[in-house]
Amino acid sequence: MIPTDELEWAQQLFGESDLGDARRSARLVNVASRMAKHMGSSLAKSCGPDQAALLGGYRLMRNGAVKPEAIRASGFAGTAKSVQEAQCLLAIEDTTCVSYEHAVAAQLGLTGGKKAAKRNGFMVHSVLLLDAESGHTLGLIEQQHWQRDPASYGKSRTRKKRAYPGRESHKWEQASREVAKRLGPAMPRTLSVCDRESDIYDYLWYKCSHGQRFVVRAQANRRLKDSEAKLFDALRQDATAFCGYIVDIPQRGGRKARRAKVLLRGATFDFLVPEGSAVPEESLRVNVLLAEEIGPPAGSEPLHWVLLTTEALDGAEAALQIVRYYELRWRIEDYHKAWKSGVGVERQRFQSVGNLERMLAITAFLAVRLLQLRERLDVQGTTSGAVLAEDEWKVLWLSTEPDKPLPEAAPPIRWAYYAIARLGGFSDTKRTGRVGWDTLWHGWFRLQERLQGYRLSKSNLDGL
Repeated sequence: MIPTDELEWAQQLFGESDLGDARRSARLVNVASRMAKHMGSSLAKSCGPDQAALLGGYRLMRNGAVKPEAIRASGFAGTAKSVQEAQCLLAIEDTTCVSYEHAVAAQLGLTGGKKAAKRNGFMVHSVLLLDAESGHTLGLIEQQHWQRDPASYGKSRTRKKRAYPGRESHKWEQASREVAKRLGPAMPRTLSVCDRESDIYDYLWYKCSHGQRFVVRAQANRRLKDSEAKLFDALRQDATAFCGYIVDIPQRGGRKARRAKVLLRGATFDFLVPEGSAVPEESLRVNVLLAEEIGPPAGSEPLHWVLLTTEALDGAEAALQIVRYYELRWRIEDYHKAWKSGVGVERQRFQSVGNLERMLAITAFLAVRLLQLRERLDVQGTTSGAVLAEDEWKVLWLSTEPDKPLPEAAPPIRWAYYAIARLGGFSDTKRTGRVGWDTLWHGWFRLQERLQGYRLSKSNLDGL
């Protein structure tokens, strides 16, 4: 059923946190559970009229002895413990910025292209674990926070002159090191899935030399050993055709949704080490899969993915699996949207950087919870009874279909998804069928309020 009790969820993630005092850990659990129940609300609104809870929450947020890293470490440990039985894990990762324009902005780093920007904040690199077979989100396993120094503005062109460990791009390797420490024996069953920004030779070499698996979308047209051609030309000339494939391209911005017919081809190449790299070997052997759209509509940008991978490319089945893994990479962008739009991390108004960082650490895990809720409701081919308890779907029906008789069997899950959305105020005026994060959670919260009233009433009646 979705989701587990808020207090139980918070206890699983933060109950064993090392904050230097058991009372601080108890306060963390209390704050996280209250904010989970009132997703998207401030700490004050989450505590409601309970002044003792509010005072305890503010004491936690203002306590300099409570390190944001310790809060995150507890959540990461909880995630790692819960995924050890998974057969194959995908570590989906990407970078975003979390920015603010209230008074605290003057104390934060650059996140945009202007030195004197009104909004400043943190750069954040997140690693989300998915079950490779089902595609379900399992938890947050790593997250790095840093601030860009305003004094470095305009110096991006000199970054290649800096040693690799001192560059911002070292975040990919640093994330892999942390994930490997936390997952331990599960790391060999884990694939990192990253977009073009991670196509860094030193990072690829690190992954290969440490026996770590990956699917990385290529950005660089690399030089090849024993070949005059570079990667992209050699791939078209020498790749073996595996099979066709259909990719559903979603609507985004001015782009229309469509189904793209794609041909999958693959080959193995030896990349020459680029100038300036400290990698000791002369070359690096990598499997490469090309996914190229056939006959794209006029005026549309054709789909063209070049995927670098450690996975074997020994036939159509393997090629299809690799493409599927890469398609799941979009989940990390959904996670960041859930964090910002649903949980409202950028709506927090703490005036101290330290207080704000502690709240960022808590809300990072609330966003996972929200993402999991939408996934479980947005499932095809099942009934709402497979996801919701019997009294949940019945209360939902009575709340949204007051003029219709209660069905004998649970209705489809898609009905439940949109019924919860309607409780949250969804009207689909643009005819997109997409439900916003805050709308979905508000609907879920209202359902839980009504369910609580129903259960309380039923309990009192049964006691008569």
